[in-house]
Order: sequence, then C-alpha cells, then structure tokens
Amino acid sequence: MNKRLFSAICGTVLVSSIFSACGGGNTSAPASNGGNETTAANASASTSSAGFKRISDIDTASLKGTSITLYTHGGNRVLGEEKKDENGNTYRDESYAYLKHLAEKFESEYGVHVDLQINSTEDDIRPLLQTKDPGIDIYTSPNWSIEEWQQYAIPYCTLDEAKELYGDYASTMYNDGKNVYALMPAKTYNNAVVYNEETIKKVGYDAIPTTQAEFENLCQALRDAGIDPIAMHRVENWPLSTINDFANYVAGSNDAYPSMLKSDEPFSESHPMGKTIRMYTDWKSRGFFEADTYTDFGVAMDVVGNGKAGMMLFGAWVVPQIQGRCPEGTDPSVIKFAPAPDFGKGQYVMAAAADSYAISQGCDNVDAARLFIEYISESPEYLSDSGYIAMKKGVDPIVPDLYKLIDDAVAAGTCKVLYSYATDENSINNENVLSEANLLADVKYAGNLFDALDVTKDPDWSAYDAQVEKQNKAYVEAREDLGVSWQ
Repeated sequence: MNKRLFSAICGTVLVSSIFSACGGGNTSAPASNGGNETTAANASASTSSAGFKRISDIDTASLKGTSITLYTHGGNRVLGEEKKDENGNTYRDESYAYLKHLAEKFESEYGVHVDLQINSTEDDIRPLLQTKDPGIDIYTSPNWSIEEWQQYAIPYCTLDEAKELYGDYASTMYNDGKNVYALMPAKTYNNAVVYNEETIKKVGYDAIPTTQAEFENLCQALRDAGIDPIAMHRVENWPLSTINDFANYVAGSNDAYPSMLKSDEPFSESHPMGKTIRMYTDWKSRGFFEADTYTDFGVAMDVVGNGKAGMMLFGAWVVPQIQGRCPEGTDPSVIKFAPAPDFGKGQYVMAAAADSYAISQGCDNVDAARLFIEYISESPEYLSDSGYIAMKKGVDPIVPDLYKLIDDAVAAGTCKVLYSYATDENSINNENVLSEANLLADVKYAGNLFDALDVTKDPDWSAYDAQVEKQNKAYVEAREDLGVSWQ
C-alpha cells in the first residue's frame, strides 16, 4: 500500500505542543519486565541485526523516488509553535516547524520523501509497531521500556559504536547495555529553572539564586507580590517527574531514583527521593506553586511567558515554547534557563542525549530511514533550532542562546554536570518494584505524597507522614516479593 495513502487512512492525531521532542534518555520510562526469557531472547536475536551505516555507507542514488513515514510526538516541529495573536487567539507559527522544513530540504537533496505524522501518545503507534506494519518507518518515543524497544525497534547500532561517535552521552541513549535502540544525535540539559527575567526583576532579583534559602526567598517575594512563583500544572501527575532530576541535585549524584532499591525508607527524608518530594510539598504548603490550578500545560507555559508566574522547573525543551508565548512586543530572550540552586551538595545540572529516533522492525526502507536519521545527526542548525546541541563526532555544534547561563556556570566550575543514569539492572528493578507496589504509573510515588497535604487547611503533615509510611511499606514488600536488590 502507498504509504501516503496508508497514513491518510490511519488518520493523524494532533498533539499538544507540550509533547515536544524532549531528551533525558532513560529517566522516565515505565516499568519493564526486565530479565524474563522473552526479553533475553529479543536482545539476543537483535544483537546481530544492528547493521549500523553512516551516510557514506548508503547507496543514496538507489533511494531516489522512495518514501518513508516518521511518527513523532514533537508536534510543534511539524505544525509550528502555538502563539497568540493580538486578539488572544491561538495559531501555529509555521516558521518554527523545523522538522517539516528539514524533511523538505532532505527530499530536495536526496529525492526521498518523508511523510510526517503526529502521535499524541505511545498508545497511538503501539498497534502499528506490534504488527510490524510497514506504514511506520521511524518513530520518536520518550517513554518506552527497554523491553518495548527490543520488541519494536531495529537496533540502531551497538553501544560501542555510539560511544565512538557520541562519547559518554551514548550511555544515556535508550540501550540494553549492548545495543542502542534509538539514536539520540544531540545533547540537552534536563530539568532546571526556566524563568521570566522581567518577572523576577519586579521583586528585586536579576537572576535565579544559587542557594536554596535565597531561592525560597525569591519564591516568597513573588508570592507576596501576587505572582505565582512556580507554574507546574497540577491537574496531571507527569509534571512531578521533574522530582527525579531534582533528587539528584539534592543527592549530588545521578542515581537518586534507582538507589531507592538500597533503602527500606525511600520515601522518608533520609533518602534523597523522599527528601526531595518533601521539599516540593513544603513549597506547596508555602504557596510557591500556582494558587489556582492551570487547566492544561499550555496555560502553565502561557503564564510564565506573560509574567503572571515567575518560573517552571523543567528542561530546556520548554524554553522555545514559552518564548513563543511571550506577548507581542516582548523580547523572547527574557525567558532564560538557569541551574537549580545548591540544595546542600553543590550546584548541578543533569545532561543527557536528546531527540530520539528509532527504526521500526516493520520498516521496509531501512537505508532511507537510516539516511534521514544520519542527516538529522549532521544538521546542527536544525538541532539548535529545536533546543539541542549537536554532538556527533566531526559535527560543529551550534549552541542555542538558551543554554548560555548554564554553559557559563559549567565553564566557571560553579555548576557541575551529572549524566542521566543509564538504564541498567538497578534502574529496571527499581521501576519493577514501583510498578509492583502500584506506585509507578502516573508518577504516583510522588503524586500521592504531594497531594496528601491539604493546603486549604492549616498545615498538618500527619496525612503526609502516614502516606510516607504506607509507601515505604509497599515498596519493601514489593521488592521482597520480586526478590531484587541493589547490584
């Protein structure tokens, strides 16, 4: 079947711009049944099929006139950024449709058409991948487990091949220790502080403070001025997943999340994860998050852009989206990206490979799919426009302005880089334990605690403390039932 016709039959689900092509290779995947016979068999079978090729290895002339279909959750790079006109109406600015423009340029150079489709969730494409449908060649997905990557993707290359071209960042790509299943050709900084410079200046601050005490003073000053200090969008749980990176900043290491396996009290303040969730909940009790819950994440970004809120605790991927939401006449550069403050162990920022592209096992034009992914990896301007930094060996990166504050802090030695924790037995087992304890789905391990504190009443932490004990008990019981421990 003609792929364009197939795509039309399947239909396209438009995605909210919150699902930009974000990075953070192995920080938020759902639980896998790692270690079972099926997983081992898949890993073994796929090891010999990697077939890694660079552009110079591909017979590009033979591909002219063919087509591939790419499904992406990065709808803003296909449709353009959402913006507001003078009447407050939302529209798409197609000058920001960077992936669409790149695909057109690629077709003009190689004669290969890229049919871009948008999927809002993994569930939209799972049926196509499960049946190895040839109607999907390349896909992006931020939330597959390693087992699902093994089931649905052709190994892109071995981990050693990726390390040769991408250095230490290769280990933060989706991999099983032997194969990389989705190439991530850029690097990014993960969750830190995205803020409106004009807004914090209104309360006497020129920059995000570098200590926790001063950061909290800033939040209090914003609240006293009637400004929401931190916009989060608490209707859903997923915004609380930023806690995973902030727990690393609290710990001063990159393993706060998987190291829960070591503790019998992972949700108590004695463990970085529990301490961080408590810190977020304390900020909630002090009014540092939105007073009125934002209806969706787009609105949460809007209020940072228009100055009704001071900041968000998210990754670099939201910066260009918020910049596009600034009121007309406002310089978008007022939206900046700074390291999180020092929570007692030093000032850190998480770094990871970014922008994942995988080849479906049903792909019937593998060379064309590889050609386009390699083309992306050697397009530093596209990656920079998308909010990332090209990092392939031999490619000169273009560093987006949004990274300047963090780059300067890293260069000065005041902020240290932590690489995102690579998927391994410990990370998979931790997620299996959380899943067994009914705490993984929808980030319940953080959401249940955050919501236990009722801010409509005088602060009473008894319900929170009871929930801590409940989750600690459930975690330990699940770990014992599964028979796993820190390795």
